[in-house]
Amino acid sequence: MNQTIARFAAERLPVEFVHHYLSHAHMNMQQFHPSVRSKAERALRSTVTYDRFLTWEDELFPSALLHIPNPPYCLFYRGDLEVLHQQTTALVGSRELNRISRRLVEHFRPLIEETVSVSGGALGIDGLVHELSLDHDRPTIAILGAGFSHLYPQVHSPLFERISRHGLLLTEYTPETPVKKFQFLERNRLVSGLADRLVVIQARQKSGTMNTVGHALEQGKTVFAVPGSPLDPLAAGPNQLIEDGAIPLTTADQILTCSRIGR
Repeated sequence: MNQTIARFAAERLPVEFVHHYLSHAHMNMQQFHPSVRSKAERALRSTVTYDRFLTWEDELFPSALLHIPNPPYCLFYRGDLEVLHQQTTALVGSRELNRISRRLVEHFRPLIEETVSVSGGALGIDGLVHELSLDHDRPTIAILGAGFSHLYPQVHSPLFERISRHGLLLTEYTPETPVKKFQFLERNRLVSGLADRLVVIQARQKSGTMNTVGHALEQGKTVFAVPGSPLDPLAAGPNQLIEDGAIPLTTADQILTCSRIGR
């Protein structure tokens, strides 16, 4: 059954079809759109086999992702699945960096040391979060927007190799899935969905980071934003979020103190 679900993922079948397939012993495909039926038939004829993946049927599948809108039903991984059972913090931000970007990430080092960092593996803030985690012997989770045969950005290939040995790489895309722009927006819902809370470090007002915030709010996650100078374009996103009701974050203890009390 798991291989069948992975083949459904390869065909990008909608989650509603998979729900129906798993709950009906004798399924009537006529109720689905012809394009969905065609993909399903291809998947059911396929003999491709996959390794190192989780489906809804697996006990290790991260339960946090079962309750988000449009949940994934298959995740491919490289690394240690045990990190999925630890407290997590998504730390995200701009692909651009400025003179204070690295210092801002390092300022929140206690969050990285006491929780498992989650980010999107991208250039900029994401990369700094993953690097800092590994440099301090902490696991980190990178959620990718393409298959493992098409790692992106390619310049992060050594970083992804380190993460696979000391953390976890996750993607909902089968290994052969190439890079496509819309997949990174889809990926963002998993970054926020897997984390216990979301921290926005730097971002322009219109950016992929703000798309991740939208998913976090839809998922009912607490959003923290690091305030910055009104003259800094990379602070415009967090400052706007704070105006809209996000929690201003100036020290890691604002999160960690509450987390310790809740243990």
